[in-house]
Amino acid sequence: MLAVLIFVLALLTPLQVETKFKSLHCTNYDKSYGEILLCKIKAINRYRNSLSIQFRQLRTVNNVHMRLELFKRANGWRPFLYNISFNLCDFLSKRNNVIVSLGYEYLKPYIPMTNYTCPFKVNKGHLIKCTDLEFDIEKFRVRFPIETGEYALQLSFIVQRKVTLTLNGSVEYYNYREH
Repeated sequence: MLAVLIFVLALLTPLQVETKFKSLHCTNYDKSYGEILLCKIKAINRYRNSLSIQFRQLRTVNNVHMRLELFKRANGWRPFLYNISFNLCDFLSKRNNVIVSLGYEYLKPYIPMTNYTCPFKVNKGHLIKCTDLEFDIEKFRVRFPIETGEYALQLSFIVQRKVTLTLNGSVEYYNYREH
């Protein structure tokens, strides 16, 4: 009876989950399209942080492709699950990619994407920004079940068959109940 009680209590205790952004690198390969104004990780407290990115667009862009690559650290960075290329303009008009749609729903509160349509026109002082993005592992694991470890994401923005901007970031995830 005591063993059953201990087992039930162990199942009902809240998960001890820790997720933190470890790194963020933004690289602009073609400065004629725009400039990166902000690319940083901000500490909220010892166990939580958020990231903020701001990009000022300088030219109108008609057709943007994106490449999304996910990596897991295991004796170096190894490809993990997804390596997807898609046309951003098609996605914004049709929502035609299931994996990208799941990520879009996760990011929607942080990026005002409802204002963007193709072609991406330049407005004076217009910023494309993602502010105070915190990694909520509970929302993420509902859609993408992952195990404990360190993961990296690389987003490449491709305009006229040239990579113009890359965003590289990594996050560390620990679920202490799994150990």
